[in-house]
Amino acid sequence: MDELHTEWATEVETLSPLHIGSGTELMLDYDLVPHRGRTYRVNEDALLNETLTRVEGESTDVVNRVLMGRPAAELLAPSDFDNSAFFRYVLVGEPAKREGKIPEQIKDAYDRPYLPGSSLKGALRTLLAWGIYSRTQRKPDLDGLGPRAKYAAQGLEQEIFGPDPNRDFLRALRVQDSAPLAEVDALRLDRVQVYPGGTPIEVEAVRAGVVFRLAITVDEYGFQGEAARQLDWRGKRAWLGQLVTLGKEYARERLLTEVAFFQEHGGPQDALGFYAALVKQLVEGELADDEFLLQVGWGTGWESKTLGSGLLRQDDLAFERLLDQYRMTKERNRRVGDPFPKSRTLVLRGGDPAYPLGWVRVRLAGFVPGEEPQAPPPRREKRPERAPAPAEAYPHQPQDLQPGQVLEGRVHNVVNFGAFVDVGVEHDGLVHISELSEEHVARVEDVVRVGQRVRVKVLHVERREGKWRIGLTMKGVEQAK
Repeated sequence: MDELHTEWATEVETLSPLHIGSGTELMLDYDLVPHRGRTYRVNEDALLNETLTRVEGESTDVVNRVLMGRPAAELLAPSDFDNSAFFRYVLVGEPAKREGKIPEQIKDAYDRPYLPGSSLKGALRTLLAWGIYSRTQRKPDLDGLGPRAKYAAQGLEQEIFGPDPNRDFLRALRVQDSAPLAEVDALRLDRVQVYPGGTPIEVEAVRAGVVFRLAITVDEYGFQGEAARQLDWRGKRAWLGQLVTLGKEYARERLLTEVAFFQEHGGPQDALGFYAALVKQLVEGELADDEFLLQVGWGTGWESKTLGSGLLRQDDLAFERLLDQYRMTKERNRRVGDPFPKSRTLVLRGGDPAYPLGWVRVRLAGFVPGEEPQAPPPRREKRPERAPAPAEAYPHQPQDLQPGQVLEGRVHNVVNFGAFVDVGVEHDGLVHISELSEEHVARVEDVVRVGQRVRVKVLHVERREGKWRIGLTMKGVEQAK
């Protein structure tokens, strides 16, 4: 008889600080009180009872003066910090400021940090989506993106995982919450910053070097016999058998992307050193056969999303339209081909940006690799594509264009940073918002609209990474009446 369950005893070791928020923000001087290099989480009930005991027998006016409107920091005497009864837990580190709010790390009812199974499963879902697309040598059908940003990728996820929640094959992958951490020094108060140029903030975070323990279980019944046929899960169990291999491949791509980012920015050297060490582990085979690397939690950025730019950036022009359609960036001077995202979130050490958040080493004890998947998941029926224009419709090629040349064209698309204009060379040119008029332009739609005939001048024509980039301007070009 086939096994109904497969269970992997799982260890998740933090390689860099990890923040997974509870949704609550703690107020400095009320919930959290800094003192001599540490930050104390106040036990409000214990402190209130002690304060009432101290003013017992006093008049109501005296009690009110002692309690009303006073933060916990003012009720604590220096000697009180030696009394653990007044505090729920203690964080290593102090905030730079003595006021404000600090995002809380998720914990159990006894204030012990744990790793939510939902956070880990979400990260596993991301690497499986990447792996399925990569192994089948496919790219997401961007026509399948929905109109609302929050659920835009839902159709694409349904294509690879299942058409609805009941038939999503990752329903069979159950990831438990971890056991709570026993270490009293597991939590830190860390300063983090969007690099480069962001304003630092403080967050509660689990320090590097702790290990969460949990179980991951695969319910095998849905992959067998008649159940597999009804759920359309036939052949999909093989993807779970590739989890560790795909995890290593996905981590390698992510790490190389991060190394390239920080090399381009010339550092910080701590971040470059951190990523270089992880790349070395992968390249030199230092990870065990049941281990892989993953990034989890808050601050991991756009690249850790289910459909990161590695899958969505199939064409620079199409990608820019996606950024505009779903308002994924507020950059005003963005140009086609610019990197996205342009920043990372780093933990500060000694006041300087140093380490990324959320990198972990995952070990699935008892994991047995399966055979290579035999076939890709069924493809959704694609929308009918518009027939390509005949060759004679484009008598010229981009290389025929010359800077300074004046052309007539039609506005093909309008986005918040400019207008794409068809000038008869098969590849649209971009009139950046700053090139629409001699005067300041607040909204592109105030100057041009889709379908409008315009006269433009060629600024530059270049071919980069196999793609044409045509820069146009309407400045100094007389428009037809």
